[in-house]
Amino acid sequence: MDEIYLDYAATTPIDPAVQIAMREAEREYYANASSIHSGGQRSKVRIEKARHDIASALEARAGEIVFTSGGTESNNLALLGAALANRNKGRHIISSGIEHPSVLETCRHLASNGFDVDYVKVNKQGEINLKQLESLLRPETILVSVMMANNETGCISPIKEIGEILRGKDILFHTDAVQAFGKIDIYPQSLNVDLLSLSAHKIYGPKGIGALYMREGIRLQKIYYGGKQEAGRRPGIENIAALVGLAEAVAQITVQKSERKRISTLRDGLENELLNRIPGIKINGHETDRIYSISNIYFPFLAGDSVLMNLDMQGILISTGSACSSGAQSPSHVLNTMGLSEHQVLHSFRISLGRFTTELQISKTVDAIYDIYVKHKERFSNRDL
Repeated sequence: MDEIYLDYAATTPIDPAVQIAMREAEREYYANASSIHSGGQRSKVRIEKARHDIASALEARAGEIVFTSGGTESNNLALLGAALANRNKGRHIISSGIEHPSVLETCRHLASNGFDVDYVKVNKQGEINLKQLESLLRPETILVSVMMANNETGCISPIKEIGEILRGKDILFHTDAVQAFGKIDIYPQSLNVDLLSLSAHKIYGPKGIGALYMREGIRLQKIYYGGKQEAGRRPGIENIAALVGLAEAVAQITVQKSERKRISTLRDGLENELLNRIPGIKINGHETDRIYSISNIYFPFLAGDSVLMNLDMQGILISTGSACSSGAQSPSHVLNTMGLSEHQVLHSFRISLGRFTTELQISKTVDAIYDIYVKHKERFSNRDL
């Protein structure tokens, strides 16, 4: 049985072009880039080329790119580094309740260490309340962190509008763009963003490598100590093959832009078929302001994890939410924050499409979900829906 992978929001298969680039880097650039001999200097040049290529895609400067191990480390470095570097100016931070665990847990850590954190609300469509965000600003606010696109619902936050609100204020603005990058054109300067997190494994690159865009002139306090790599911001020997893989994955975004409409059409077709065939189903999140590849579905007839297991037995792989928190078996904090009922939260699941998703796979998935509905619909009356 051929497996149908529909969990691209959790991670993506690696692109063949990325594999080729990484194999070449492993063969050619094995020397330590901190070594002064010719091999080390070749490695250093290759690292800087990768940095330059990623910066160009963001219309940024090469020196504004800091390599990390992925989105979680980028978020930690941004929040901890910014908060600690600016604590003499103030200790107030604003974020939202729908952030990735790597942001929420870092905010909780800061709150337990003398910082004051406020969380802006979202409505049932997952939209950030801009008026409330503006009202939360104080003279001692030093940092605002709001994700660009939610990893569970795909809802897109008004990053440009938040940037305008913060423009001219002495407040750093960070956005977790891990889920958005590759699906939305992102240029930090035009968004008035100071810090922006990226990860390779969401864009068909390798796991364990990411980057933090850090606007020129921004000061972060070190959270790691050791060598001089990454201008001292992130010490440790560089994984050259991985960061070359990240750069190649970024390059492939331009090549694959035409795929956006195809994937969007497949996602819309999936949703329309389910809504037409199964009464009571709802799509969680904003109808239009979301990235084209994610569908978060409320299925009243069976708990989301049971739908997942039923589909898994048929070789169809989906999820019930963030891969970084689902193992805890706790309800989605994102859907909870959006104001969904406990029943709606527990009876929702996420389908996320990608570059290798086909029309046939979507058709089989719709049929499989419909079969689950047929088996369980007797327990419900129209009143229950």
